[in-house]
Amino acid sequence: MEVVLGNNKERDGGGCASVMKILHYIFGRPPVRGGGSVRYALDLMEQELAMGEEVSLLFPGTLPKDTDRQVKICRSMGNSVHMPAYCIYNPLPVSMCNGILDIAAFTKKCNAAAYAVFLQQIKPDIIHIHTLMGLHQEFMAEAQKMGIPIVFTTHDYFGICPTANMVFADRICTDRAWKQCGLCCQNAYSMKKLRLEQSGFYHFYRKHRWMVGLIHKGVLKNYFQSMRAPEIAYVKDTNKIGGEHVKDYSRLKKYYEDMFGKVSCFHFNSTLSRDIYCTRLRNIKGIVLQVSHAGIGDHRKRRKYGKKLRIGYFGGLVRHKGGFQLLDVCRELYEEGCQNLELHIYSDTWGREEAFAVNHGNFQKGQLVDVFEDIDILAVPSQCPETFGLVVLEAFSYGVPVLVSKNVGAKDILQDHSGCGIQYDGSAAGLKYTIRQLYEEHEQLLGKMNHAIRGMDDIFSYQAHVEKIIRMYQDCIRRKL
Repeated sequence: MEVVLGNNKERDGGGCASVMKILHYIFGRPPVRGGGSVRYALDLMEQELAMGEEVSLLFPGTLPKDTDRQVKICRSMGNSVHMPAYCIYNPLPVSMCNGILDIAAFTKKCNAAAYAVFLQQIKPDIIHIHTLMGLHQEFMAEAQKMGIPIVFTTHDYFGICPTANMVFADRICTDRAWKQCGLCCQNAYSMKKLRLEQSGFYHFYRKHRWMVGLIHKGVLKNYFQSMRAPEIAYVKDTNKIGGEHVKDYSRLKKYYEDMFGKVSCFHFNSTLSRDIYCTRLRNIKGIVLQVSHAGIGDHRKRRKYGKKLRIGYFGGLVRHKGGFQLLDVCRELYEEGCQNLELHIYSDTWGREEAFAVNHGNFQKGQLVDVFEDIDILAVPSQCPETFGLVVLEAFSYGVPVLVSKNVGAKDILQDHSGCGIQYDGSAAGLKYTIRQLYEEHEQLLGKMNHAIRGMDDIFSYQAHVEKIIRMYQDCIRRKL
């Protein structure tokens, strides 16, 4: 096990180190892993470094076929981050948001000594965990023994929901006993597929773009066919609970509850995520602090609107994101006479031609200026409870209003800054009514919302966000002393 030895820092009279040693845990690094939580964590680490803190990273590495091998913490020599990085050899499986089938594999015990030695050598003042995926319970137990406070950010619902999206039968899941989880997880990856995704070969493939060409040409197509993300099993008939899908998830539920019980402070990124976590876990403490990332700047300007109402939608056309609901509602309105309605879809899952829809495909972050020039309002019609939704903050940063369902955590911004967007109840009828009302007077209403956005206090300062996170760390450390 290769680690870097650390020294204790002298503490000031307030009880916090003049320079904090912060250890972050995420489920992987780019280009192998990505997504909003990874970007958030990496941007946060970089800014903490720039502010003079000592920052290191821990993430799950290779999952060998023989999982009885000892867990090891190894220094990672990759250059995708600018701080000391360590990977866990033989971590727990990383399911992403695909569900869990093999409960025993996800609750497997390990040699706690590996984590104890690692923590003793790097001596973090605080640990910031961004997901429980891939992490052994023993890691948090050893940190607790050493009196190291732990912060957990609620990027998603993994740990209180095995698919991380909190949806059952097309609505927010209310099964607190996890009795129905087997139905939602029936399409989850097998351990064979999970090992492949956490193998050295797969990591090599993700890091080298020339291999993607081999896949597309069919040289390795069959080998990687199984790597496609499975469709989450969205249950509509709750009477189908039974048979092979009845599995005891109580062991998995307790495993994660025990881990959450070792968290010193929950960083809730919205009041929505706070409320959901607090209904699933007992006696938890934390603060609500919206998230951001370093790429969000202030590009607000006065916008002009024409005769057409141009609605934008980012992401896959999947049920839990509300894409199909939005598409169906816009089709109905168009057929009912709203001929100046345009739906601009930015997705790689679009396959149908519609008279009112324009498919732009996916876009790179460098294209955001052009993307937001092409739309008047951004729709975020999620059917599952999104803990936040950074795309809302991105839209505001370009002066673009938003139309969000009640299931989007970023609705907090609309409540704090009235008039900058529209919230609806999440139903198809509510969405249709809202868009119709907007359509009738969209030039005037959009102008008012744009004016409200331009009058917002500065909510786009990333340094201010990180300073709040640092203060949260300091409060956690003080309470432990």
